Amino acid sequence: MKGRYCKSRLICRILVILTCTSYTGDGLAQEVRDTIMKTVQIGPDSLEIRKQFIRDSTMAREQFVRDSLQHRQHVHDSLIFLQHELKGLLEAYCRTVRDDIFFRDYEIELTGDSVLGEYSFLILPFSVTQPFTPWKVRYDLTGKSMKISIDSHIQRITSIQSSAVRCSFTWGNSNSILVLNEQSVVQKNSWGQFYTTPVDSVFFDRFRRITRIKKYVQVYAVVNGNQRGVPLFLNLTYVKQYQYGPDQQPTGYQIVKFCDRWTVQEKNRVCSIINFTFSVQGNTLKLTRHNDPANNYSDGTYTYEFDDHDNLKSISFQNLAKTENWQRTIELNGEGNVHCYFDLVQGIIQQSLCMIYHSGNPNAKQGVETITTTFEKDGISYFQRNNTTGQSRTRDRMTLEWSPWK
Repeated sequence: MKGRYCKSRLICRILVILTCTSYTGDGLAQEVRDTIMKTVQIGPDSLEIRKQFIRDSTMAREQFVRDSLQHRQHVHDSLIFLQHELKGLLEAYCRTVRDDIFFRDYEIELTGDSVLGEYSFLILPFSVTQPFTPWKVRYDLTGKSMKISIDSHIQRITSIQSSAVRCSFTWGNSNSILVLNEQSVVQKNSWGQFYTTPVDSVFFDRFRRITRIKKYVQVYAVVNGNQRGVPLFLNLTYVKQYQYGPDQQPTGYQIVKFCDRWTVQEKNRVCSIINFTFSVQGNTLKLTRHNDPANNYSDGTYTYEFDDHDNLKSISFQNLAKTENWQRTIELNGEGNVHCYFDLVQGIIQQSLCMIYHSGNPNAKQGVETITTTFEKDGISYFQRNNTTGQSRTRDRMTLEWSPWK
């Protein structure tokens, strides 16, 4: 074996034993042969151990893959559940707490396999002055501030807590009534200090459409600073009612508002009744307002022009008395946000409100600046004001050159 190199200990051992047989007797040779047979038999056992190890590793890998797929399916099923349940709850919440006229909402999209998208809906504003796209309201459903509680026994969401939504939910036995409990606040006015808790009842039809909303406020006394005391009275704040056409699109909306009251002796009194009717033709939507009793100066028709992506192109209003007739057209920038609003009276531009966005500039003091430009009857502007900085400038009527901002 001198000068040779053995790669396998088993082979070296066999070679050594074979070499020894050349110098031993027959008895010893037989013993060596028996030893060789026993030593060689180790090979199949070692191979079987390796095969078993491979089988175990393969089974472990397959189990890991099955567990991973099962986990991903569980996450996906949970997202589908949240996607379906949140849409109905957030619609009820937004119709309840907002004064805007809610027209329709959009499906909650999923980002990847494990993230909810945003909840967004379309409103019909009576006026628009804000940047971005104020006719589309968005609620972010991600982030650390978003907390959703679920009752696993009834498979229902019981509360949503986020920067934009703070509410708990309770369903009636027939699932046609949803009770919303909003966040309590302490109010102070000339009548005293009160602890108030809004409680809203939302009613659904068999198509799961909202038909009525009743908003109550339970008023309590305040004790020990800002703690809730004994209940004083329950105040009815408003009642909203909705009508729908055969295509399930809204055709009518009524809101009955009740006057505030802060004593037990006062009774609920109706302060205003407003009725709205909707009519849609293509991308044009008309919203007609009727006060009860009638008011020819505030009663009239709002007309909304949308593009194919639900971007508002213009909004106009004409009252029944013919004393108010205006139009605001909207120009978007390349990012799809409002660039300028243009106010027209009888077809002539009176002024514009334009936006300067600084979202890409981390050193900017303001995210958005707004500039108001006033136009004369000749269609030329001679005055501009930066509403954000408070600076203004004028235009020379002879040279048409602008002065510095100051």
